Amino acid sequence: MSHGITLASFASDLRWEDVPASLQAKLLDHVVDTIGVMFAGLDMPSCESARLAAAEWGDADHATLVGLDTRAPASSAAFVNALHGRIHTYDDTYEPGTLHPGSPVIATCLAMAERLGADGRCFLGSAIAGYEVAARVAAAVSPGHYAYGFHNTGTCSVFGTTAAAAKLLGLDKKKFAETLGLAGAAAAGLRQHQIDGSMFDSALHGARAAQSGVMLAQMGAHGAGGPPGILDGPMGFCKVMGPSGDPARLDAGLGSRYEFSQMTIKPYPTCRFAHGPTAAALDLRQAHDIKAEQIASVEIAAFRQSIEVCDRPALNSALDATFSHQYSVTLALVHGAVSLDMIRHPETAGALAHDLLQRVKVVHDAELEQDFPRCWPHRVSIVMRDGRRYATRIDYPPGRTSPISASVVDAKFIQNSAPYLGDDGAIQALEALRSIAAASDIRPVARLLSTRQTS
Repeated sequence: MSHGITLASFASDLRWEDVPASLQAKLLDHVVDTIGVMFAGLDMPSCESARLAAAEWGDADHATLVGLDTRAPASSAAFVNALHGRIHTYDDTYEPGTLHPGSPVIATCLAMAERLGADGRCFLGSAIAGYEVAARVAAAVSPGHYAYGFHNTGTCSVFGTTAAAAKLLGLDKKKFAETLGLAGAAAAGLRQHQIDGSMFDSALHGARAAQSGVMLAQMGAHGAGGPPGILDGPMGFCKVMGPSGDPARLDAGLGSRYEFSQMTIKPYPTCRFAHGPTAAALDLRQAHDIKAEQIASVEIAAFRQSIEVCDRPALNSALDATFSHQYSVTLALVHGAVSLDMIRHPETAGALAHDLLQRVKVVHDAELEQDFPRCWPHRVSIVMRDGRRYATRIDYPPGRTSPISASVVDAKFIQNSAPYLGDDGAIQALEALRSIAAASDIRPVARLLSTRQTS
C-alpha cells in the first residue's frame, strides 16, 4: 500500500476518543484560537468584497458566517470564514511544513458539521484528521515545495480540508482515498503575492482550500472519485510539486506520532517568520530595561527563507507591515507589544517607532542557515547610543517548544470576538467552544458565533 493511501486509511478510521488527552486539550485551544481570529477579519474591505461575491453563489441556509447575522451554503460559509481567519495571518502554523492549516480546516469542519447536525466529537475528530493530513502532506514536500514558489497553505491544506469533510460525511476507506484524489486537482497557491500582492491573496488560498474541501467531499459522497495515488504516485503531488521531498513522511510514525503536536498558535498578528525576532527583542527589552530612544541600531540575523519573506525595511502596504521583520521588532522595542491595530494602521505606531525603523537591518547568517529547517533560528543584536551591546539568539518562535497557554488563547478570543458579540456573548461563545466535545449537535454552538442572536 502506498504512503498516501495509508494516510487516507488512517484519517478515515481516526476517532476523537483515540486521540491522546494532551492533544485533545491542544486541539480545543486551536479551535478557540482559529474561530477567534475569524472575527478579526470581519471589517477588512477586501473581505467585504468577497462576501458580496459569495452571496451570489447561493443562499441556502446551511451554515453560520462567524460574527455576522447571515447564513450561507456550507461551501460558501467555509470559504468566507476561512478568508476572515487568514486575512491577518493571525492563525496557527505548522512550522516543519511552512503551513497555516487551522483557518481552512476549522472553517470546513464548522460548516460541514453544522450542515449535517453532527455532534461535537465528530466535529473534533474531523478537525484532528484534517490537521494531520494537511501537516503530513506539507512535511512530505518540504522545504523544497515552498522554496520553489508554492504557497503551502493553498496547495497542502486542501488535502486536509477534503479529509475533514469526507470524514464528517462518513465516506468509507476506498471512497475517502478517491476523494483525496480529487483534492489533487484543487491543490493550488503561489507565493507571488509576497512580492507584489496583498494578504488577500494569501487568505484566498486558505479560503479556496476550505471551499474545495466541502465541495469535493460532497462530490465524493455522490459517487465522484479521483486517483487514490494522487499523493505519492509517479505523476502525483509529491513527485511533481515536491521532488526533493520525502513521501515516506506521509505515514511515518502514523498513529504513534501526531504531526499536529507541532502545530503552534500565534501570539502576534504577523508572519510566523517574524515571531522569533519579535520574541527575542521583547526578551532583550525586558532583561536590560532598554529604552527605545537610546537605541543606535538593531540587526536581525536570519536564514535565507526568512529574509526572502520578511526583509521589508519600507512599509509600502499593509502586507509589508504584516511581514516586516524590521517593523515587528521595532514595535516590540518601542511599545513592548505588537498589536493588530498597529499592523493594520502603521501610522498609529508613533514617530519614535518610525524613526527607529530606519535603523533596523536584516542580514543573512550562514550559521543560522545550517540549522534551518530543523529550527527557525534568528539573532537580534542591539547597539545603544552609549556603546552598550545586547544580543540573543532564538531557535524557535514562541509556542513551538512550550505551548501558548489556554488563558492567553481565551483572552485573544475575547478580544477579537467581543466587538461583535458583546462581552457576555463572547464569554458564552467561549464556554460553548471549550465544552464542544459534549455537544450532541454543533448547531446551537455555531449559533452563538453569530450576531443574529444578539441583534
